[in-house]
Amino acid sequence: MQNKLYFVVIPVIFTALIYLLDFNTTILGISSMSDEFDLNLRLASWIILSSSIIMTAFLLPIGNLADLLNRKFFYIISLVIYLFGLLMSSYSSNVYMLILFKTISAIGSTGSSILMFVVITSTFPKKHQGLGLSIITTAVASGQMIGPLFAGFLLDNYGWRFAYQLIFGVGLFTLFMVIMFVPKLDRPKLEVKYMDTFGILYSMMFMTLFVFIVNDPFNLGFYSFGNFLQIIIFIILIYLFYKREKKFNNPILILKNFSNPLYLWGTISRILGFTGFSILIFLNPIFLQKVVGISESSSGLILFYSGTGTVIAASISGRLSDKFGHRIFMIIGMICSAFANITLSFLANDFNFILFTSLMFINGFGIGLWMAPNMSAVLKSVPENQYGSVSAYLNLIRNIGTTIGQSLAATILVIFLSSGITDLQLSDINSNSPDEILQLFRNGWRITLIISSIIVFISVLASYKTK
Repeated sequence: MQNKLYFVVIPVIFTALIYLLDFNTTILGISSMSDEFDLNLRLASWIILSSSIIMTAFLLPIGNLADLLNRKFFYIISLVIYLFGLLMSSYSSNVYMLILFKTISAIGSTGSSILMFVVITSTFPKKHQGLGLSIITTAVASGQMIGPLFAGFLLDNYGWRFAYQLIFGVGLFTLFMVIMFVPKLDRPKLEVKYMDTFGILYSMMFMTLFVFIVNDPFNLGFYSFGNFLQIIIFIILIYLFYKREKKFNNPILILKNFSNPLYLWGTISRILGFTGFSILIFLNPIFLQKVVGISESSSGLILFYSGTGTVIAASISGRLSDKFGHRIFMIIGMICSAFANITLSFLANDFNFILFTSLMFINGFGIGLWMAPNMSAVLKSVPENQYGSVSAYLNLIRNIGTTIGQSLAATILVIFLSSGITDLQLSDINSNSPDEILQLFRNGWRITLIISSIIVFISVLASYKTK
């Protein structure tokens, strides 16, 4: 393979790393932001939720734009928008400015994150695309592994504003590398006048409603009239979107792709895989600190080993899938993840640090083994002029799976905590709480992991169907 392709990969890797560092800085910095701006939890959550809404609502529209415009120019403009929003976020004088500029940066990161995959799939030969995608997934896994450690160091010593400014500096260097190393990418033979405007509006509205229904940021309640109205509008928008996409010549979501078994089953495997994975990642830090009573650093060490497993597997799965096909690695990866989830559920009452850490490593290894081949399988099922929109679609599926998984885990846990004599809040629980209270959490944690393993096992079956 030509060495110059590795220079193309460098700015893509840096793009992934700055986004992951930004994400971890925001997650870990919520507490200090809340103290500085005197926020309640619901308002503070909008710092993250606003980006989630943008990512979910804009992925398909921005992916469609990426297929209509000059791709390298689109990559550069997206990075510029992201860096502008990030820099202004660091100078925010109140939470509303912070939410606004984080929203702007999310628009830019959505566009450039899509182009990361387009750059690889457009410049790497088809026989090496698995390798290229493996490099990206390895970079993402590495960022997920070291991101919390580095972000925590910056926050503890310099604060969230300096952390954002440092990421901005690295981002400028990344922008320079994109200009220098990313070649001029072929522009698809599509015209802007054929843009699916109504499809874009419908998708933005129903995906925004999806995030609101699942997360309930305004605390409407599941059985409230407001939530019922949201669901009705959501169903209507889905129907209108379906009718529009079925008739439009250049739709934002090409429905006929689902007639390809590789595309259909790859999609099903992806959403189920990330649903199961997000359940585990969401619940385990809470379980370890609230019930087991280990420190945050020890919890981070366990997650570090999980990320290590993902890095190791992601670094080899793409290259091997180019030689031996994607299906075997998708199946083995999901089996490893399902095995880890179901085995972890038996440790609720008999925690063992070494065994727990080993199972988290196995789960991370399984996810890393599965990710790049799954992405490669879906992308190989579509023509090159759809790479932008399909890359956006793959990111969207990941976001949907993650949102569903975390919401499902939280719902099951709340049901178990509220089934006792008193209605418990998570803040009421610690390792010194009465055993009957801790047992409620353990039961909820166990059932959730069993459900997660079932979801992942169904993903195994979907992976098998991606012939």
